[in-house]
Order: sequence, then C-alpha cells, then structure tokens
Amino acid sequence: MKSWPDPVRLDVDRTPWNDCETIFTVRGDRLHPVVSGNKWFKLLPLLEFARLRGIQTLVSVGGPYSNHLHALAYAGHRWGFDTVGIVRGPEPDEYSQTLQDCLAWGMTLRFISRTDYAERYSTRFEEQWRAEYPGGHFIAEGGWSPEAIQGSANWWQLAGRDLDWLVCPVGSGTTLAGLILSAPTRCRVVGVPVYRDPDEYTDLRRKLAEQGISADRYRIWSGHAGRGFGRSSEAERTFGERFEARNGYELDPVYTRKTFLALASRLNRDPSLKDSRIGVLHTGGLQGRTG
Repeated sequence: MKSWPDPVRLDVDRTPWNDCETIFTVRGDRLHPVVSGNKWFKLLPLLEFARLRGIQTLVSVGGPYSNHLHALAYAGHRWGFDTVGIVRGPEPDEYSQTLQDCLAWGMTLRFISRTDYAERYSTRFEEQWRAEYPGGHFIAEGGWSPEAIQGSANWWQLAGRDLDWLVCPVGSGTTLAGLILSAPTRCRVVGVPVYRDPDEYTDLRRKLAEQGISADRYRIWSGHAGRGFGRSSEAERTFGERFEARNGYELDPVYTRKTFLALASRLNRDPSLKDSRIGVLHTGGLQGRTG
C-alpha cells in the first residue's frame, strides 16, 4: 500500500459572489488538484473502508466523461489500489481525455451496452461484477454508499454553519444526503438535479427516504437541467463565461455551471433571497471542461 492521503485541514473556504456579498461559493474545487470537491469527501471513506479490510480492487461505473471514474482512477494510482471502470457505451475509436487519464493511471476499462448500463442500480448488475472481480469492492455510480454519505457531511466544515441556505448539484444524490443528515437546524438544504427526469425525481426522493430523510428536510429545485446531463445550452455557456469573468474562477459544465445558473435565476425571480446568507457548492470536477 502506498502512503495514505494526508489529512486535509478543513476550514471554512468560501468566496462571495462579486455582485452579491451574501452569496458564497463553497470552494471544494480547492481541496485537491484531481480528487476535488465532492469526490474527495465521497472517495476517501470508501478507500479507508477497503484499506481496513485488505481489499485491493475497486470496481465502479460511469460514463466516458465521468468525474467519478476519473477521481477513482487517480486515487487508485496514488494510494495503491487496482481500479476497474465499467463504462457506458461501446468502446470508442478515440478515447475521451477522461478515459485517457484513467488508462494512464492504470484503470482497467470495461465497456458495456447502454441497455446493460441502464441496469446499473440493480442487484443483478452488482452481483455480476462482483463475480467477475471476486474479493473486489463494488462502488455504485457516483459513490452512493453509507460511507460516502457520511463523508459528505464534512462539507459543512468548508461551508460554515452560519448559512441560511446551502445549494448543491445533484447527480447520484450522495452529497445531498450527507448534507441533509448533518445540516444545522437553521439552514435549508437545496438540491439542483443536473439530469432530466420525467418522473420528477421520484427515485431520488425514494433513495433519500431510505436513508431516513423526510421530504420536509430539503428542497429540490427542478427544471434547471437544460438539455440534460452532460449537455450544455447556449444560455448555460453564456452565463458561465460571464460568471467566470466577474469572479475569477472556473465552473465545470456538468454540475456547477447548471447549479450556479439555477441559483442566479432564483435570485432574479426573488430578489428577497439576497437578504439571506446562501452558500452554493463548487464540487470540483473541472476536468469535465476537457469534454
């Protein structure tokens, strides 16, 4: 086993928006150059889980531009695990930069059909891949697990506990669950799904309920996924360019840009929100800009 990750000193790290000093970006993008933002909080507990049990191989699933697989591949390379990425879709003629990085860091890539990928949350899917890599540890898409949910509670050390609202992107829902379970009483937690769901996020709400989280403990701001997961609209691109020019740091196109635009839209519709102290998570993932 290679040297273990040094503890990160978690102090409040947030940057006020230039046009509103009561709105803060919680700077998870500054945690680590590769395993940044929510990936740091989600992956480190899973690595610790594996290390304590002598597990050598970590198997997980994602798309060809997956921040999760990218961070997992680097973590395995850096801290001494074998990693396997189960990738959505047929093997491409030309790999994305994300997959090139994964290969360079030693990740074994296994490509599966979109039909099989649609079964990734099923018990059958997990059992199949556990059988292929006996003794390995299967990590659900986005890291969803009790360990990663608990690790996500550490976001509050960056966000501070004096906020009235905390807004975060939602993919797997892991970060949202961890935030809600550890939220200060005074703070309302808001999730912004970055993917479309014609069922109005019923599965997400069910997953949260299974963690003992009642619907009155959070809010979902839907309708901000634009063209869908991983797809950018002209409005999103324009907002991102203007925001970055004003504030001096980059947003990733998959998660933070959609979420920051959602918050800006809400502020425009309801200026009274500016009377509250609002934090919005920058969950890192800037490698996604290469796609």
